[in-house]
Amino acid sequence: MLETLKKRSRSSNIVKAVVSIIIAVGILAFTKFAAFDVITGPTKLDITADPTSYEGKYVSIDAEYFLNDYVEHTTTTKKKYGGSTTRVDGHSYIAFQSVDDYEAQTSTWYFYSVYMDKDEQSAMYDRIDQAWAFWEDESNTTAPPEPLPVKGTWTKMDAQMERYYREGLADLGVTEGELDKFYFYNLDTSKLGGLDIPLFWVLTAVTVGAFLFFLLSVAGIFNNSYIKNINKYLQTDTSASMASIEQDFGTAHTIGKDLWIGRKWTIYMSGSSAYILSNKDLIWGYYYQRTGRNSVSEMRLFSKDKKSSHISLSEKNTMEALKYYAAEQPQMVVGYTSELDKMYSKDFSNFLNLKYTPAMAAATADTGFGYSDPYTSTSSTPDI
Repeated sequence: MLETLKKRSRSSNIVKAVVSIIIAVGILAFTKFAAFDVITGPTKLDITADPTSYEGKYVSIDAEYFLNDYVEHTTTTKKKYGGSTTRVDGHSYIAFQSVDDYEAQTSTWYFYSVYMDKDEQSAMYDRIDQAWAFWEDESNTTAPPEPLPVKGTWTKMDAQMERYYREGLADLGVTEGELDKFYFYNLDTSKLGGLDIPLFWVLTAVTVGAFLFFLLSVAGIFNNSYIKNINKYLQTDTSASMASIEQDFGTAHTIGKDLWIGRKWTIYMSGSSAYILSNKDLIWGYYYQRTGRNSVSEMRLFSKDKKSSHISLSEKNTMEALKYYAAEQPQMVVGYTSELDKMYSKDFSNFLNLKYTPAMAAATADTGFGYSDPYTSTSSTPDI
């Protein structure tokens, strides 16, 4: 028995491990492995280096000067029954860094773009005012604005963004030259791995979960956690033993690949774990199916303490299993009707009187006193 259950558990864990690692690696690739950038921290952007070397990377820079906002980013949502709504997401700003060459007594200005969320607009306008106040102060008494630490994805502008960017620079009277260098890149503070930051973190959480699931599945291949529920049952029912369960399993009816119905116990696999039910406690069983998006096909079993077990099973296999229960478990009601459902929920004592109570009374009468299990009794197989 244990070897059979272990093989089924190992097979399930291998499948889960493969699927989970594929999901984890797939999401990492989809997010351009930006999770590692977050772990190691953003790369410090050297404004004098080749801008293409940072393309698509998670970078940081202490932005010195912001001159204006040249693009308003919006999202338009079409309504189902006509019309649309538009929301402002944020703005892109023209920024630049100045790099002094003290030997040549020159200063090179490197222009680039920074995207900021709409909530930052007021603070950004203050920075723009500070920058202009500094550059227009001929008395040299105005302090320059404090650099703003910014981090995000260094993203190449598309054609439309580049056009707006060029127009914005032209409005400022700035022309590209040896000391005025234009970088057609937007440092997008709303993106990580090419995705909106909230979505990135959701996918990263899924990746972490998938990787942890992979580790648990790999561990399950080599340990004995698959029988923890059977061991727990043995601790509760001290009259049972692993030897008696194995003996019953040896003569059990095998249904599909993951269900074994013995005279005394029912054992089934759910995922990579084995579960056990005491047949003498079962009072009702039937097939349940739900079609559609969240489809379900299962056998439902109910015990005398009103606990239920849902075993994933095809209709054909369920019908086979229920016939064995009907023939070998005289205390069980087999099959479903709305009247039975109502009685089980509203009038449980009378539900027990249908099969369970008479079967227990008959077993007691057969022995004259005490309880004798009814598994030697047989009954005709009803229509299910």
